[in-house]
Amino acid sequence: MKIPFSLKEYKALFKLGLPITISQLGMTLQGLADTIMVGQHSGHELAAAGFVNSLFIIGILLSVGFSNGAVARMGYLYGQGRTRDTVAVVRSNVWANLFQTFIITTVMTVIYFLLPHLGQDPSLLPLMQSYYAILLPSLPLLALAGIFKPFFDSINDTAVPMWIMLIGNVWNVIGNWVLIFGHCGLPEMGIEGAAWATASSRALILLLYIAVFCFSRRYRPYRAYWSEVKATRREFMLLNKLGWPVGIQMCIETLSFAGASLWLGWGGESWDAVSSLAAYQVMSQISALIFMFFIGIGAAISIRVSNYHGQHDQAGIRMAAHCGYEMILVISIVLSVVIFSFRQDLAQIFVSAGDPALLEKVSGIVVACCVPLVLYQFGDGMQSAYVNALRGLGDVKPLMLYSFIAYIVISLPMSYLFGIVMDGGCPGIWYGFPFGLTTAAFLYLHRFLKDLRP
Repeated sequence: MKIPFSLKEYKALFKLGLPITISQLGMTLQGLADTIMVGQHSGHELAAAGFVNSLFIIGILLSVGFSNGAVARMGYLYGQGRTRDTVAVVRSNVWANLFQTFIITTVMTVIYFLLPHLGQDPSLLPLMQSYYAILLPSLPLLALAGIFKPFFDSINDTAVPMWIMLIGNVWNVIGNWVLIFGHCGLPEMGIEGAAWATASSRALILLLYIAVFCFSRRYRPYRAYWSEVKATRREFMLLNKLGWPVGIQMCIETLSFAGASLWLGWGGESWDAVSSLAAYQVMSQISALIFMFFIGIGAAISIRVSNYHGQHDQAGIRMAAHCGYEMILVISIVLSVVIFSFRQDLAQIFVSAGDPALLEKVSGIVVACCVPLVLYQFGDGMQSAYVNALRGLGDVKPLMLYSFIAYIVISLPMSYLFGIVMDGGCPGIWYGFPFGLTTAAFLYLHRFLKDLRP
């Protein structure tokens, strides 16, 4: 019996997306471990780490987004079987990532010196500064890993990044246990221990990427061309043209979340900054747990679309995007039901029972935030599918405008209205997110369908 084309596509997306999802699960569990361990050590440290992470995620996503832009180019060449040209792009990507690393690290350094002027609780500022200062030098290590991950992904070898990320995550979790609480004869470092564990895991991940590429037999054909080809200005410019719009689009989306955490640091008439920031960190981790599945399938969509694009297969492009969205939609429904069913118990996982007053406050906020979290899953799933389809096509420039409209013009003002003006606090902030995500979803879908018109 002939297998329907759509079923083949589901299988291909699953095969590519599963390792990416597992990798994202590892990263999310790492974030959960950080949050749980820091929260068990101190509620104030949890609030400080939550705010710093909301700032760092901007630089991280800008870097990751820039690197992901290379998938469209490499996947296009891989779809045509052009191994030598693919290696030339990888060499050019070395210089492109060094360039983006310098820019992003410089920006994040400036933000560090602005910490005292962001209106945060003075009692949290020393914790924020020490945590930030340790993480900052590790940001270039994370960015340089972007030289290798898009290459492995674009040639359909998503399992390698999965194993590397899992090893790095296990290292980080063990480091948290040892350094935060002072095990194995080492001093108890609290929030600073969490930062050192994260920084060392990023160094390990970069070293593993380099080792696999240099010594694995699988990549011998690619290494054979390494000395023959050179980085070119044309590819360098093209990678920047593809990378920065993706990074900026992801960054703009994140600003709607990071800006919200900044407002929470101000406090309100009926809510305080510490419990709101702690609850926000809890909700961010729960949201990331759901979104990791979107990332896995979305990345698979981008890879498949780029390969089909190289083969000039319009039907394949359409099928990959639509099948991917259907998979994301099913996943979002199942996970939303699970999260909403256990909403009363979520805060206890993250906040120490030794601080019952804070636990009670955070728990009430988390329960209220679960309603908008469920509401925005439809829009978040759709925008994840079609933004990745557009990335696979290399049609990335319009993404910046669409993201600005959805997240800056619509989402941020709505969050400010519900959270600050109407004194809704953290739940009010989260009620603004469904408006932006749903707007982005339909803008991306419209652009995708326009690209496929004859």
